[in-house]
Amino acid sequence: MARPTSPLLSRGGILTAALDLVDADGDFTMPRLARALGVSTSSLYHHVPGGRSDVVEGLRGLVCDGRMPTERTDGEGWRAFADRWARGYRGAMAAHPHVVPLLTAQTVSDPGVLASYEALVDVLAQDGFDDAAALHVVAVLDCFVLGSALDAGAPAQVWDDDAERRPRLSRAVSAARSQPGDRSGATFELGLTSLLTGLEAVRERAGG
Repeated sequence: MARPTSPLLSRGGILTAALDLVDADGDFTMPRLARALGVSTSSLYHHVPGGRSDVVEGLRGLVCDGRMPTERTDGEGWRAFADRWARGYRGAMAAHPHVVPLLTAQTVSDPGVLASYEALVDVLAQDGFDDAAALHVVAVLDCFVLGSALDAGAPAQVWDDDAERRPRLSRAVSAARSQPGDRSGATFELGLTSLLTGLEAVRERAGG
């Protein structure tokens, strides 16, 4: 049997190559993706008919695959589920922070990711949030997680801590730097705890 004269393509291979480009350079184009795979640009469209937007949404599914919960565990309240959801989502995005701006520019349509959003809204609704409030909670968590993922990919020195010109900022930066562990991780922990505590207060007021 004759061997193929061009590399075999698959949707999975295309998405993996696109993610490699995004991780390295922050973006991709269809022609550059084709060159990376050693194929013609037109051949990509047999596997990703929607072109760039199809690839970007595929990246959402690839990055989040298996990371975001779709079911609550026995006895798991809304706060524990939201905590698990946020941690899984942040872990997925923080591993590939350059993909975040691409994902936020288009509608979420990946079935697996949408299943996780559906589960989160369902848990919130079952535990006392009305429909509108549940959607706002999802959006708040979304914004926080994506911002935290970008922070995880930020340079080691986020602020120019000139001690002479900005002494308070410089002291704060130095104090945080002296603490053990990762600053962005500690920031995420503080933010998530504060956010969930505030949302619990919102739920209690609505129920009261």
